[in-house]
Amino acid sequence: MIDFIIYLIAFFITVPIFATWLLYKIIRKFKHGKLRAFHQAVNWTTILYIIAVTILLTIIFEKQFIGITLVFLLSILTVIIIFQWKMNTEILFKKAIKVFWRFSFLIFFVIYICLLLIGVIRQIFFY
Repeated sequence: MIDFIIYLIAFFITVPIFATWLLYKIIRKFKHGKLRAFHQAVNWTTILYIIAVTILLTIIFEKQFIGITLVFLLSILTVIIIFQWKMNTEILFKKAIKVFWRFSFLIFFVIYICLLLIGVIRQIFFY
């Protein structure tokens, strides 16, 4: 049973798009709102994209990118907080974290797709 759970988690980290789609379908069935279900699926699977991008970077470039990923995430959060401070002169951390998490999903989703294409092209032409 524990092996099944480990394989399931590994599969969802390897293919987070499937996890997002599956979670969207499950939440939509119970919440009945397309937009709300999409937002919930994005919120729950963002961490999978972050982990998947870090692993893909490590596999493709054969170096560790955990530190760079953390610095990148902190930089995004810093920019969002500074932008919020400049616009409103008040920082709402709950809103900043929400924007940060959704923006992280967008960035890491695009990076994941690009790295997936780079990995496939690299395997086809260079091995």
